[in-house]
Amino acid sequence: MNKTLKKSLVMVFSVFMVIATVMSCGCIGGNTEPSANLNSANTNNELNQSKGVETTKNSEFITVTDMAGRTIQVPTKINKIIGLGCSLREIVYLDSEDKVIAIEMRESVKAKSDDDKFPCGTELPYLAANPELIDLPIAGKAGANYNYEAILKMNPDVIFIGNNKDAAEDLQSKLNIPVVVVYTAAIGSEGQNKKYEDSLKLMGKILDKEERANEVLDKMEEYKEDLKSRVSKATVHPTAYVAGRAYNGAHGITTTDPRWPPFEFLGANNIAYNVSKISEGKEVSKEQVVSWNPEYIFVSEASMNEVTADLVKPEFQGLNAVKNGKVYKVLPYCWYAFNKDTAIANAYYVGRVLYPEQFADIDPEEKADEIYMFFDGNVAYEEIANRMGGYGKLEA
Repeated sequence: MNKTLKKSLVMVFSVFMVIATVMSCGCIGGNTEPSANLNSANTNNELNQSKGVETTKNSEFITVTDMAGRTIQVPTKINKIIGLGCSLREIVYLDSEDKVIAIEMRESVKAKSDDDKFPCGTELPYLAANPELIDLPIAGKAGANYNYEAILKMNPDVIFIGNNKDAAEDLQSKLNIPVVVVYTAAIGSEGQNKKYEDSLKLMGKILDKEERANEVLDKMEEYKEDLKSRVSKATVHPTAYVAGRAYNGAHGITTTDPRWPPFEFLGANNIAYNVSKISEGKEVSKEQVVSWNPEYIFVSEASMNEVTADLVKPEFQGLNAVKNGKVYKVLPYCWYAFNKDTAIANAYYVGRVLYPEQFADIDPEEKADEIYMFFDGNVAYEEIANRMGGYGKLEA
């Protein structure tokens, strides 16, 4: 971009340019699942044909196809990155946080009021492990508007954005900076896992971190194989239910996830399994929860207040899990989009609860930090637990 064009753009966009689209950041008050841009049949067909394919290459640029089927030229050498739409998490997973020059408003907030039910700052593993990122400049508010003038001045080499094709088109057309749509939504089903794998490999290609992308994906498979191997030796599989799965904010006991990744990784007996074929926040009736009568309930700490208020209601006091003191707290997997590291950590804690013999050698807190160290570059459990509560029984 030449200097004359930059100056013109700065003058134009300094007058409060606002995007009308809502980013799909997950679990923060907007849609928590991928936007329609990544889930339509047409888009899926495009992705199957051309996703992540490099079509041309020279000494300065490579041409890639992003997760929305858009063809984009990106520089071969990336020194400055901005991750929007909750994509900073994956940038950290790829050991590229040293190139990040700005973050989103919600990621920057160090404290919040008691009545603020939304995530912020070091409640998020990738920020708990890398707190220096919290002090970076603000590129915009997730789900609202971006600071065009500030982004232009920072002049990133590439912008990643989670799930939102329309916002990517808007940003790229106005800023003349490559904007790449990536998949930052849920994992859990086979299709969701494949989208995430393709997206991380695409980011690895762009950031010259292809080896690291493969390491991350291989490590995820290694953990999943270990989890399922342990459970395969168990003879009893109690029914389990996750309550308070966040989407569009916090929720009560009747909100669950039919393909909650910790249950999926373990092959656990998720009593809500048939409600959906993908991992997503689903509301069921209180009558359905009572009818299911799970033996164990795991509560996302994103929704602790809401679920606790439900558990004292007469209709839920008779649940086996409640009567027998088998209600447990887990760290939020869905919290400012989806913390894949926390999903794995939660799986080891859930395994320890449901299958104590098979997980007798596991200290869940130490295991969580092992996982955070690999994904995020530092330990994070204590900081997150201080903010959210940590693993343990929910005492009614």
